[in-house]
Amino acid sequence: MTADRRVVLSLLLSVLVWAKCTPVAQAQAQPRAQARIVANVELVQVPVIIFDDKGTVAAGLKKSDFRLFDDGIEQKILYFERERVPVSFVILADLSSSMTRKIPFVQEAAVSLLDPLEEPQQDSDEYSVLSIGKRSRQLLSFTHDQQDLERRLPLLLTATNESTALFDGIWLGVSTARKEAVNQHRAMIIITDGGDNHSRYNLAETRRLLEEADVPAFAVMAGPSFEFPAIFLPQEKKQKGSKPQLPSFLALQDDDYIGPAERRGPHNMKALTEATGGGVFTAREEEDLPRIVRTIGLAVRYRYVLTYKPMRESISRGNRRDVPGDHGSHKIHLELYPKDKFAGYSTPYYKRGYHNIE
Repeated sequence: MTADRRVVLSLLLSVLVWAKCTPVAQAQAQPRAQARIVANVELVQVPVIIFDDKGTVAAGLKKSDFRLFDDGIEQKILYFERERVPVSFVILADLSSSMTRKIPFVQEAAVSLLDPLEEPQQDSDEYSVLSIGKRSRQLLSFTHDQQDLERRLPLLLTATNESTALFDGIWLGVSTARKEAVNQHRAMIIITDGGDNHSRYNLAETRRLLEEADVPAFAVMAGPSFEFPAIFLPQEKKQKGSKPQLPSFLALQDDDYIGPAERRGPHNMKALTEATGGGVFTAREEEDLPRIVRTIGLAVRYRYVLTYKPMRESISRGNRRDVPGDHGSHKIHLELYPKDKFAGYSTPYYKRGYHNIE
C-alpha cells in the first residue's frame, strides 16, 4: 500500500469515528426522535400541564407562578411560553375481551379527542389509531382528516374477544409516534381497563421506554357504571350514604368476574403515565366521558413550556455553576408558588427527570 493510499484510508477512518461519536450526527440519523427531554444539555425544556381548582385547563399563569428545581437546586426559568401547538395523537384503543362491554366507551372516547374548532391547515393535528388485543396493530395511519376519521372510528373499533397485550401496544404506539408523526409535539391517549395478560414486554421495561420517550401518555379508564348494560343501571342518583344494590334479577355468568389483570389495571396505568408527565383519568358516568377526553386534548394542545439552563452546586466551593457536560440522570421538581394562591389546583403534570447523554 502506497503512502498516499494510507493517508486517505486514515482520513476515512477518522471521519467514521467522528460521525459515530458526535451527538449532532446521531440527531441527523434519527430526525423524528429530536424532541426528547434528554440532551447533551445546554438548555432543558419542560412541557407542563396544569388543571385549576375547577378542573379546567389552567390559563393565565406567569413565569413567576412557578418554582423549578433540578436535583434539589432551584433553577432560573429563562423562557416561558404557552401557545396552541399542532399535536400528533396516537389513539391506543383496548379492544380485548375484557373491554367487550365497553366498546361504545372506547368509540366515544376516541371521537371526543377530535377538535371540532380546528380549521384545516397544513400543520394541524393528526391522529393514528392502534388497537390492543392478542397482537397490537395499527388500524389507521396518521391522518389530518377529522371528518373521515369520525366516520371510520365505529367501524375500526370493534371487539376482538382476544387476550390483552397492553404493554406491547404501548411499545407500538411509541414506535409509531417516533417513526411516522409529522408534528414535533406528540401524545398517546390510551383507552383501556389497564389489564395485561399477553405482552412480551413487562411493566418495568415499558416504564423505562416511556421515561426516555417524548410522548406523554394519558389513560382514560371506564368506571363501574360502564360494566353492565344500561337496563341494569339505576335510573336516578342514589341518596348520599345509601349502598348500591345489584338488581335481584341480574343473572351472573361464568365470565362475570374481575380477574387479577384487571385489578392491576389502575396501578399499571398510574406507573406508566406518570413516567411520561401524563396521568390517569376515570369516567365514572357516561356523561363524564366527552368532557374528560376533550379536556385532556386541550391540555396537550395548550401546554406550558418552561426552559432553563441547569445549574448545580459545586462540591469544592459550595457555589452554583454551569454544568452542560454533567452526564447522568437528573430529577426535576416543579411547583406552583405561592401555594396559597393556587389552593385546589392539581399537581402539575410533567416529566420528573431527564438523562443527560454524552
